Amino acid sequence: MNPILVRFTKTFTLLFFLGACFLLSACWDRREVNDTALVLSASIDKAKGKNIELTTQILIPRAVSSGQQGGGGGGGGSPEVTTRSAIGENMTDAASKLQLKLSRKIFWGHCATYIIGKNLAKAGGIHKQIDFLLRHPEPRERAYLYVSDGKAEEFLKIMPTKTAYIEPYEGEALRKLTEMRIGTIVTVKDFEQMLTGDAEAAILPLIGKVPSIAGQKEDMITSITGSAIFKKDKMVGQIATDVTRGLMWLRNEIEVTSVTVSPKKGDTLTLDPIREKTKLLPTIKNGKWNILAKITSEGTIVQNGSNLDIMNPNITKRIEKALEKDIKQRINLSLTQVKKGMNVDVFGFADAFHRKYPKEWKKEKDHWDEILTQVDVKIDIKTKVLRPGLTTTPAGLKEEEVEKK
Repeated sequence: MNPILVRFTKTFTLLFFLGACFLLSACWDRREVNDTALVLSASIDKAKGKNIELTTQILIPRAVSSGQQGGGGGGGGSPEVTTRSAIGENMTDAASKLQLKLSRKIFWGHCATYIIGKNLAKAGGIHKQIDFLLRHPEPRERAYLYVSDGKAEEFLKIMPTKTAYIEPYEGEALRKLTEMRIGTIVTVKDFEQMLTGDAEAAILPLIGKVPSIAGQKEDMITSITGSAIFKKDKMVGQIATDVTRGLMWLRNEIEVTSVTVSPKKGDTLTLDPIREKTKLLPTIKNGKWNILAKITSEGTIVQNGSNLDIMNPNITKRIEKALEKDIKQRINLSLTQVKKGMNVDVFGFADAFHRKYPKEWKKEKDHWDEILTQVDVKIDIKTKVLRPGLTTTPAGLKEEEVEKK
């Protein structure tokens, strides 16, 4: 082989490996776990003046590694989390002051839930605090947002007991409650997109304290009790759980909510949804803006508290009509309280008009508040009972006691 070619090959190989070494720079920005304070949940409350109070729920590694689970108040072991608070002009200022109270570097990457106090939500300016969560590289954009019915800090300080909680700390219980889809699910990113959307309105789950056992107040737990309604970034009202479900039908977010109807006076029958779909069909005719909500629902019967023969097609029709009536009542209740009562569009109407009538929307978007009050909403519901469940006749009744028609 040519000596010059050999030397060139050796030189090229040496330079190639030297260049590759620069790519193997190891973990120059590594952070040891033993030097990190893992934030699991956080709350933001209004403080004096224009300040906010930031409270964090921080993991105690020693309690986890030693297997001491179950919080205080009768839990039988050391709590897995501790809370720390600080007051500042904004999230960044409060976080920097909070760091002074911790011997480890704060890390936001594991924070799955953020709770906003009702007083702060009503005061407005939430977007200023949300900016920190979206701009800082550590917080998750997919973390869940809530509004607390009371001071948010108090919810993070609830310590689980043996009788009250399955989960080791409040933030985890709240996250799992949300993922069961019993209410609206809103992330940090979702909230920001709603505020900057066509309607400039948003909705957040509202949480409150309820006793773990009815009639007892010793063990209080967190539950989703409704929804908080925002116009721009200010909370303008709240709605209960039943109204929220009507709103969720229009937003095409219903998935696991059971519906109980009365196809016969004095009796009840419960269905679980299998497939639900809502389409918003906007029209503008002769200057009038209208919305047709076309809803299809398919469900299975999970409890028959009547003496009806649910295998009979005529009785199935009665059940479907009762289901349609119940859904329509829920939707009308949400329209009455939110659209008419608060003049807020959290249903997606503005987006629907914008998509179908971009030119008209461009002309009238600055007057949407006035137009919304005049929008006529029609509801077209089609329901179908697909399965009667694992048994056909009502439990405990003889064949001759079952109503066939």
